[in-house]
Amino acid sequence: MTKIMNATDVDTPVIIISAGPAGLMAARRLAREDIDFTLLSKETEVPGEHKTCGGLIPLRSAEEFGLGSFKGAHHIRSLRIKFPGLVIKRVDFNRSVGIIASRADIGVALLSKVSRQAGSILLGNNVETVEIESNNVKVTVNEAGEKRSLRAHLVIDASGAIPVSSRNSLVRSRLEQQLMIGYGVQYQLRLPGKKLNADVSDIYYGHEYSPGGYAWVFPRGNNDVAIGTGGLLSKVRAVKRSTFEYLDYLMTNVEPTCSELKGAEIIKREAALMPLAGVVKPSYADRILLAGDAAAHCSPISGEGIYYSMVGGDLAAATAIKALDSKSFSSRTLSGYERAWTRAFGSDLKWGRWLQKRLVNGGIRGLGSKFLEGEKGPRIIAEMLLGERSVRSTIVAVGPGYLKAKILKR
Repeated sequence: MTKIMNATDVDTPVIIISAGPAGLMAARRLAREDIDFTLLSKETEVPGEHKTCGGLIPLRSAEEFGLGSFKGAHHIRSLRIKFPGLVIKRVDFNRSVGIIASRADIGVALLSKVSRQAGSILLGNNVETVEIESNNVKVTVNEAGEKRSLRAHLVIDASGAIPVSSRNSLVRSRLEQQLMIGYGVQYQLRLPGKKLNADVSDIYYGHEYSPGGYAWVFPRGNNDVAIGTGGLLSKVRAVKRSTFEYLDYLMTNVEPTCSELKGAEIIKREAALMPLAGVVKPSYADRILLAGDAAAHCSPISGEGIYYSMVGGDLAAATAIKALDSKSFSSRTLSGYERAWTRAFGSDLKWGRWLQKRLVNGGIRGLGSKFLEGEKGPRIIAEMLLGERSVRSTIVAVGPGYLKAKILKR
């Protein structure tokens, strides 16, 4: 494809906001098509270095985008799951099923996939506003205290759960925080003089470990571990307990975590918001596309958003390319983007939201203690959490007959 040169009324054809998985995948697609773009990220050194994230990527998802192995990637083969009132269950796979890594390492890996033949990636640039003008879209950037403006034909806003463009309600207003936003906290741990050669991750369900969600313990190879917890913001605010106290309890009172993490040093405390809203529309407007957390591309049942963000970013760039070719940037032209990502993973978001509501209201035990006590139930849940099984097929597998029939008709 012939390279699209900057028009006289724009500084760059496409502006991408944020160098998370969605933004970097959009950059990769545009660079492959030799289309000029400018990616703006507030990080000053490494994309994603300050992003709070457990860092679990299902292996199938990673391999789809050429991330089967990279520096800092830790492969897991097993998942231990603790359901309320039941003994912890271990589900083993005969192969690697997931990768755990820091967001900084994931950012470096994704950045390496972006060709440097086209486009610019500018770190240390904090986007403050996005405005639609008559013939372009204007982005105001703060770089080390100096403000400047850039103009483009369109913007891919991948700036997180509360996107920059929502300040002016250009696509939509902010999500209703109490019901659609999750809140998670995490410790980054280091085990001095101790190497944790674990290929197993842990998930804990129950009010002892989480305010209406679940807790996780994710080894990252060598002696680094991420331990976190979270839930819907409404639940977090309702309990009279610091969210970090759940992590302290896990590390000091709950086996096998307290033994395996004995002597661990907390090197960083983190917190973040997560969009747990399911399918949110619209995700586009004149000259703007939302991707990643900005478009609520995050599983409402697991909080996993890296894979959905990568797919969403790639599809946003594909839509941008078509718009540039046709020289049309209206919402009608960009509407195909929403249809594309809905086909790709909308079912997981829709049914994840459905399942989330029922688990928050009735608890994980609502699935049935007999189902969870056996071998089949925990494996089905583990397969869903690791991307081996869709949320819809999980509901079909665990639901009663009338529920199966209802879902299969849709």
